[in-house]
Amino acid sequence: MENIKIKVNGNEVEVSPGKTVLQVLKELGIHVPVLCHYEPLMPQGSCRLCVVEDRGVLKTACTTPVEPNMDIKTDTPNVINSRKLVLQLLFTERNHYCMYCEVTGECELQDLGYEFGLDHFEFPTYERKFPVDNSHPFILMDHNRCVLCRRCVRACSEVAGHFVLGEMERGIDTMIIADMDTPLGKSTCVSCGLCAQVCPTGAIIDKRSAYLGREVQSDVINTNCDLCPVGCGIEVYKKKGANFIVKIYGDWNSDVSQGVLCKVGRYLSLYDEKERLIGIRVKDDFGYRKISEDQLIKLVKDKIDKGIAYVDGTLFNEELELIKEIFKDKVYALYPEKIPIPSNITLKELDNRNFYVVIGADLNREYGTVGSIVKRNVIGNKAKLMVIDKEFNSLVKIADYVFNIKDMSMALDIIKKQDDVVVIYKDIDSDEIKLLSSLTNAKFLYLPKETNSLGLQKLGIKHNNITAECIFVFGKNLDGLKNLNIKDATVFVFTPYEDDEIHKATVLVGISNGFEREGTFYNLEGKKLKKEKILRPTYDTVDLKTFLSQILGRAEKVS
Repeated sequence: MENIKIKVNGNEVEVSPGKTVLQVLKELGIHVPVLCHYEPLMPQGSCRLCVVEDRGVLKTACTTPVEPNMDIKTDTPNVINSRKLVLQLLFTERNHYCMYCEVTGECELQDLGYEFGLDHFEFPTYERKFPVDNSHPFILMDHNRCVLCRRCVRACSEVAGHFVLGEMERGIDTMIIADMDTPLGKSTCVSCGLCAQVCPTGAIIDKRSAYLGREVQSDVINTNCDLCPVGCGIEVYKKKGANFIVKIYGDWNSDVSQGVLCKVGRYLSLYDEKERLIGIRVKDDFGYRKISEDQLIKLVKDKIDKGIAYVDGTLFNEELELIKEIFKDKVYALYPEKIPIPSNITLKELDNRNFYVVIGADLNREYGTVGSIVKRNVIGNKAKLMVIDKEFNSLVKIADYVFNIKDMSMALDIIKKQDDVVVIYKDIDSDEIKLLSSLTNAKFLYLPKETNSLGLQKLGIKHNNITAECIFVFGKNLDGLKNLNIKDATVFVFTPYEDDEIHKATVLVGISNGFEREGTFYNLEGKKLKKEKILRPTYDTVDLKTFLSQILGRAEKVS
């Protein structure tokens, strides 16, 4: 379509059709104040702060599409006075006493107050009290700070797909609620935290990051979460000059997750309460005693020729490659995992499908970002959902069809009659593979068990349970250790966590974990993603990549 001509502050410009006035003004570098507007969300024009004048009529810039012959003015007395009045009313409606608010200094409402020079309130304020909901383990909701922009409601539904937040009452009594006015901590909230990320004031905040410092006092590092095979893009806020993380936000520019996160990536990665394995210890007749890194290197070099290595899917590609170089073809996966039906769809392509089939995975509890995509299409876009599982799955509450996995053939009779089908699956046996392989109208997305399961596959590392004089075990998911035949073997375990099972080993080595290590991994789409090192190790641990390089004579020291 041809460009259309409009006037902006007296100047004629050509703009592309289909854009809003706000988008055009942004492209022209003209500042327009907003509050309810947030780029990833659908505009709603409720706060009225972005009003502009078009031939004497005030219009909300965020919701008004450009039309031929518009005469937009952004700074007339009428526009300025309207915005100031709206701002006065917003400050009046609830308690916005900035001095005691957690987000003072980075509050969008406060910034607008400074922008318009509000030095007093023209209407009575602080007269109404609203409740504070502290029931949630990670999120605090203070209704006294709320400006009813509804960003949280829209983010919860349009982006995260959970549809937990809504509204109650009308007018000045309106409140944001969870479910049917249930405390947030007892609601169906899955703790994705997106509501806190998009809130422009102190109405919804992350408890952990409260009062740890302003965003300008943090370095922001863009990286990927490595706690599950999805590999969501994250923004990590690290306090400048300190060795701790203030908070984690979803990265809106991530090709993988487009801003969505789950509880694990946003919160649990910062609440790691597992007991860490500290130092390097070797077992003797009196228990374990500490040894130095140099002693460990000598001990390992003496045993390599007689040893085999077991690895899990939490290791990065660089670590796996070094282990393979050291142990040659004697490297095995700790857990068996084959890809029954390879994935042939990306997470972006997962959107806007007609029929979703989820097999063996509760997407509210695991692979949360995949769950968000499915739920926002099923609940929001009215797509159909079939759940097939052998145990309880919380997705059955929104499913159109529910089958036990033993009734797979019955489920397939329905699936074959649908169009635009996506099968999202995990843990299926050979009979189920055969049945699913008969589908010609479906795309498939496989959910690997571990973060870098595909990395193991690409390096040709497969499961095998064999015996050896010396066994080296690397990773942090070491439940499979009890299934290995380690009797009479010298066992070295390199892991970040204490565990009863590992004390069968001869040598225990605590390795760096979480944000203390860096490397690459392949996510469930097969994309090679990078995890950045953000923190200095706070424990006496070994950096595995550096240690392995030292064994190969490529590093000066172990850190």
